Amino acid sequence: MPKGSPEDRDDDRDEDDDRDEDDDRDEGDDRDEGDDRDEGDDRDEGDDRDEDDDRDESDDRDENDQDDEARPGRSQTKLWIALGIAAAIVVVLVVRRQWTPDSAHSASPVGTVDIADITLVTADRHDLDCAAAKGVDAFQCGFSDEKTTRNVDEKNRLRPFMTAKDRRLFLIPGLFTEPSITKRYDSEVPTGKPRSQLKRFTAKCKVKIVSELDNVKLRWSPTGTWEAPKKIPVATASDCKIEG
Repeated sequence: MPKGSPEDRDDDRDEDDDRDEDDDRDEGDDRDEGDDRDEGDDRDEGDDRDEDDDRDESDDRDENDQDDEARPGRSQTKLWIALGIAAAIVVVLVVRRQWTPDSAHSASPVGTVDIADITLVTADRHDLDCAAAKGVDAFQCGFSDEKTTRNVDEKNRLRPFMTAKDRRLFLIPGLFTEPSITKRYDSEVPTGKPRSQLKRFTAKCKVKIVSELDNVKLRWSPTGTWEAPKKIPVATASDCKIEG
């Protein structure tokens, strides 16, 4: 058959079509492989992100666990600090207000002479009292017990008084018969006045511890209750000077 005949041209076209189909398939395969690689890459990136997220969550849990473990320690530390502050306050208050008979006895044995700043209001002349079955020589409490009065001259009548600064407690006979205190009393007679309206003053006196009296009950106002019995130093007072 002569070359260039219609049949040859048809064959050539068929071969061209076959090559085009092969090329299309190859390109399709390449694209499929590219898509597969892209999908793989995406999955890899997604896996990497998931791993990062898991690590972040794990780190957060670890930090939270550490916070949970540390929190009880911090709370305990705060508790100990609060307890320490409370204990310090209690110690300060006890030291400032310590006036028990035992401490007064240990600090001021019998025979001691000292200057005491006795805190007073004029109503103390009649409001303060003690009760005891016994006395010290002529010095007696105004009551032998809570319900039984005793007739005692004022200069020998024991009454409880306390110092202003160190809160020492004494039984002192006839304190208001001291000239300077009598004068201060006369300047502010308490009759008909509430104690809260009376001006408090200090009497600086020379006191001498002469003895101790045991099983003494105290009362700080005529309508007050009697305190439990205790041992209290008995002292005489002289050379008083008024402040306030």
